[in-house]
Amino acid sequence: MFCPCGKSLSYEQCCGQYIDASTLPKDPETLMRSRYTAFVFNKVDYLANTMKGKALKDFNFDGLEAWLRQVKWQRLTVIKSKMTTKTQGYVTFAARYLEKDIPQMICEKSEFRKIKGKWFYIDGKIKYVSL
Repeated sequence: MFCPCGKSLSYEQCCGQYIDASTLPKDPETLMRSRYTAFVFNKVDYLANTMKGKALKDFNFDGLEAWLRQVKWQRLTVIKSKMTTKTQGYVTFAARYLEKDIPQMICEKSEFRKIKGKWFYIDGKIKYVSL
């Protein structure tokens, strides 16, 4: 079985090394892909531990866990990944999922920053949500 992030690698060779082990993602896109995979497998602790700033301030652990029990993730598409400096980057993506068997899609431009050698999700701007 391939990793849910869309790469042609097993979970263990891909996002599992970041979610379940101590390997750090090397860039914003790798972190974003591992965060998508954490959403798929309801790894809320990993999601919380990879956030800083506004994203962490607004984080609702219990609310996210409850929502994830109603969602089935379908596919991740990375639209654009760009480094603006050595410590800041952006990833625009579309994520498709089913919520109560209704197809949904979210498109977001996510901001990432490298702080003390580790990448974090800082904030996201929703581009569109479709029903």
